[in-house]
Amino acid sequence: MLETFGEVVNEVLNFGFNDGPQVNRKRIEQWVNEAQKQVAREVEAPEFQSTENLTMIQGTWKYPLPADFLRMQDIYYPELVARLRPLDLQQYDMSAPAKFEGPPEMYTLYANELWLFPTPNSTETLEVRYIKTAPVLKNESDVPLLDKDYLFLLTDYAIQRAFAAEDDLEASAAWRTRYKEDLDAYATDKQRRDVDRPRVLDGSWTGSGYGGRVI
Repeated sequence: MLETFGEVVNEVLNFGFNDGPQVNRKRIEQWVNEAQKQVAREVEAPEFQSTENLTMIQGTWKYPLPADFLRMQDIYYPELVARLRPLDLQQYDMSAPAKFEGPPEMYTLYANELWLFPTPNSTETLEVRYIKTAPVLKNESDVPLLDKDYLFLLTDYAIQRAFAAEDDLEASAAWRTRYKEDLDAYATDKQRRDVDRPRVLDGSWTGSGYGGRVI
């Protein structure tokens, strides 16, 4: 089983790539790092999830995003037992944030900032839940943030990029398909971890055109 950055890179090289001008160790290392960021963007997996507590400042509606922020999941307001509603920038501008103060109910993102509405009137805390970007892998002994059971996703991605660099478009397309299939399996595994929800048996529910019975 693959465990380290060096092992992942060597696995890609084992597919017959030489250390040449189009495909070489440095480029493969770049593709592996690129792959890990791409996986984080596409799958809400626990290894990429992070939480930061944001203490609001009365009269301040702009706050810096976490340094490792990649994309937002949600913002929870414990005092109100509620999640803030996301707005696009145009909707946010129409709300005239500078004119209203109160417990924030909505937010938008701009550049590297989080903007709240209404402007906070307290020093209470928000729980910012987000997907973080993976640290850049540099040394052979570095361990990817991605679950080690799915490190083959990094090789899938890097191999398809390597074949594309060598103008072997057929092989590149085949590995791109494999990467997407493996990514789908990873997403199914990681995004459906709740096992306490009701299960449905096909063919045992009547009415509404649906065949299934909750157990």
